[in-house]
Amino acid sequence: MKAVKNTVVAVLAVSAAVLVGGYASAQSTTVKDGVYTVEQAAAGKELYERRCGACHNADFYKTAFTNRNNQPLQYMFEEILVNMPADTPGSMMDSEYEIVFAHILSLVGYPAGDTELNYGNGSMADISVVPPGN
Repeated sequence: MKAVKNTVVAVLAVSAAVLVGGYASAQSTTVKDGVYTVEQAAAGKELYERRCGACHNADFYKTAFTNRNNQPLQYMFEEILVNMPADTPGSMMDSEYEIVFAHILSLVGYPAGDTELNYGNGSMADISVVPPGN
């Protein structure tokens, strides 16, 4: 009976370790983990200034990111993709929206990383928004 009890305890301990390890590895990436590149943000600067900057500044986006706490980055990207620029919504190519969005992330103060922001591969669904400065 003692051997069975020890076996059950061992199985439960291993199961708990697997669950905790699985949970830790399932933690999502956030916008503070470098989800765009410096080059991508630089490439989006001119287009941002020409198509977005007259209406939306860094403070606007800081509020927008704060209001979307814990939402997938994809939601905000798709909102911009469908609704902006206001005079010609959806008029840019996905790649143009990606570089503009990378520039926006840079303006707000999120760090750059080694991987380009990419809408087409679905990775934005796995990136969580966290408020800037937290």
